[in-house]
Amino acid sequence: MAYRGHVMAVKQMARTGNTGATRRILMDLDVVMRCQSPDIVICYGFFITDTTVYLCMELMSCCLDRFLSRINHQPVPEQYIAKMAISILSALNYLKEEKSVIHRDVKPSNILLDWDGNVKLCDFGIAGQLIESKVFTRNAGCPPYMAPERFKPVEQGGPAPYDVRSDVWSMGITLVELARGTYPYQGQHEFEILSALINNPAPVLTLEEGFSPDFVNFVELCLNKDVQQRPKYDVLLQHPWIVKNRDVQVNLAEWFQDLMEDHEE
Repeated sequence: MAYRGHVMAVKQMARTGNTGATRRILMDLDVVMRCQSPDIVICYGFFITDTTVYLCMELMSCCLDRFLSRINHQPVPEQYIAKMAISILSALNYLKEEKSVIHRDVKPSNILLDWDGNVKLCDFGIAGQLIESKVFTRNAGCPPYMAPERFKPVEQGGPAPYDVRSDVWSMGITLVELARGTYPYQGQHEFEILSALINNPAPVLTLEEGFSPDFVNFVELCLNKDVQQRPKYDVLLQHPWIVKNRDVQVNLAEWFQDLMEDHEE
């Protein structure tokens, strides 16, 4: 779709009358219309019919999930992961500091790339409003990317309230998936995956795999299963891996374009 020189993507959301679905639509509209961040997908506006809500969005090339699938789950080189991580972390921090919002659904399919090498966060349908820096709704998010504390019974220290550190975990899982090309927990069914997520040690990257010490440490911090020891955004933004790579010149656009052209569908 094009309007006044802008080529746009149109996101369609069905108006089913379901209370939960309506809440997700309203939350997505509320968050995306209020955001003005280079790391969050732009919304140009919306229109509503009796059956559908149409959200007119900035056109991006694809999400990280589809990108990994298209390149046959090749590992993404660390220097490009770093640039993606900076954008993701900046978007999440913007949501918290400027809008008092926690995303709650950080995963590769909600991270978009375009041909210019921009990386942006999208899909705010299950975002939550932070109350005194915490959120209380339990059943929101994609379970394989949710933090382990969100599955614990109340008597074991979970699941509510939780804070932005749950999105830090989701980001950490996403970074491991990018670094290795595959989701880190194995299982035939979601129950097996969730059992491993809750009961097994967190995934780690190693120096032997060729990753830098700073990257290994950054992921280790993000995936600390003790939520009280897991850092929040302000600490991670000052981490050496982020600080160092913020000034490194990397042509993410050229790398992305080359891979997309080499693996045409």
